[in-house]
Amino acid sequence: MTLSIGFGILSICLFIAWIILRPMFRQVVEDVHVDHARTLFHQQREWLEARFISVLSKYDAAEGQRWEAAQWHDEVIWARDRQTRCLLALVCVHFDPGQFEDFAGRRHATALFEFRKGHWCVDGKSLDEMRPDEAIGRGQRFEEVVVTQPHPRRVG
Repeated sequence: MTLSIGFGILSICLFIAWIILRPMFRQVVEDVHVDHARTLFHQQREWLEARFISVLSKYDAAEGQRWEAAQWHDEVIWARDRQTRCLLALVCVHFDPGQFEDFAGRRHATALFEFRKGHWCVDGKSLDEMRPDEAIGRGQRFEEVVVTQPHPRRVG
């Protein structure tokens, strides 16, 4: 009987420890995942942008040409989709207005790249008339991933 009570207490303690430590463990795993994904994104960025345009061109040639002529920003905003928990790279893109467009301002959009199963996926998804910071600020769909810079190693 004493053994079963001890086993019950141990089980309860392990369960409580799991509840307390799980979020911290998940955060560490996500941080490692984000660092790896960022490295891969920067290594493959030109190819990913070209693939993005290629996917768009497959469905709409005019849209593909518009994105090919666009100016892609260097800055990447890292976010996570709240529903799928997938890591996203959001890149701002500016378009110069065409000669038949009736507004003088520059248009912008956000290209979305999704990190799934250890590699970057390009589906041609974008957010028209929205910058990456606006996509995160407006709302409910994306949450910003705060990236901490690793500390340089100290050699002693």
